[in-house]
Parts: sequence; structure tokens; C-alpha cells
Amino acid sequence: MQAVILAAGKGARLRPLTHTIPKPLINIGGKTLIERALEALPDSIDEIFVVVNHLREQIIETVGPTWNNKPIRYVVQEPLSGTAGAVHLLRGHLYGSFLVINSDDLYKKEDLERLVSYPRSILVYESGKHLEAGAQIEQGRFTGLGSGSLAVCGAYVLGSEFFDVEPVEIYVNAHREYGLPQTIVTLAKQQTITVVQATSWQQVGTHEELQHARTL
Repeated sequence: MQAVILAAGKGARLRPLTHTIPKPLINIGGKTLIERALEALPDSIDEIFVVVNHLREQIIETVGPTWNNKPIRYVVQEPLSGTAGAVHLLRGHLYGSFLVINSDDLYKKEDLERLVSYPRSILVYESGKHLEAGAQIEQGRFTGLGSGSLAVCGAYVLGSEFFDVEPVEIYVNAHREYGLPQTIVTLAKQQTITVVQATSWQQVGTHEELQHARTL
């Protein structure tokens, strides 16, 4: 099974730290974020794609061409066009079911193992707070985004049919890009996407989240 790790973002909310260090190389407890992402990959993963952009030379040099004897291929996302745009760069390189995760989120390997046990799936986490774009569920199936408390964790099992769906445009800080969870909403109208609830999940997108992650 193939895996895609999204590692292209500029980490704007973690500046000035990310002026000189790409977010995936931020250290937490003696390990970089991307190292933790690699360690969380299910054992069934045999090929890894890492989508890079900001300070990418540092990531490529640090991680290298393999991980636990599994080949890593780097793909440059230029210009940055969002998470759905990143996955679309790999059209023609991904076959069958494939896993997509963020490089800057902390996942449990056991949760990702459960995620890949389904042909198409999405990982969610009970945040305990109100979210404008929480995961909507109906009989264990992902049906959309809306008001709720289930956070979308940025981890998915998708297939080649994803590339036949028109990427959905979103605006992030007035910047137009293509959102992956929003595009998966369209996909969910065509096929079953099973919801898997994470036992643990931590975003590391802000200084506050980074400080919290370093206390875990």
C-alpha cells in the first residue's frame, strides 16, 4: 500500500520559527514531526510519497531516500494549491487504495492501522468543542462537513476514483486553494467512506499547539 505525506506548507502560524526550519522538521521530544508521521504509518505501507515545497531541501536531506527500507519519493508542489492540489500531483503514481496523512499532526499508529483496514475511510477525533467544519456522520459513513465537534484529522484512505472528482475551491486567508476534506465531501456522495474515530490526535499548527504537544 502507498502513503502520501503532505509536507509542503509554509507553517505561517508558527513564524518566526518556520522562517528557517520547515514545519515538518520541528522537534518534539527528540523527534521531528515528519519522523513521528513516518513512525505512525501502518506496516502495510511499502512506498511513500512526500509532497514538499517550503525549505524542501532540508526535509529531503534530513529524511533521505528511504524509511525502514521503504522507498520515499519527493514531489514538489509549486505553486502551493492546497491539500487536494497536493494529492492531485500524484495522479498516475497512486494505485489501488492509498493513505494520505499530514506531516504536522500527531497520529497513533494503531489508529492509522484501523483506518487502512477499510477500502475508503476518514479519521476523526472528538474535539469536545464546537467546530464550524466538523465531520458529519450517518450510520458510520462520512457525509459532509458542518457544525459539530468531530474534527477531521487529515488522514484518509482514498482510491484512484478521487482523481475523477473536481477539486473543491476554498479560501484560506484570502488565498484560493483546493481543500482535501471538501473534495472528499463530493466523493462521499458517490461511495461509502467509513468513519474511524481516533483514540488520540494532536495538531501542531500554532505556537500554543506546539507548546501543548511538547508537554504530552
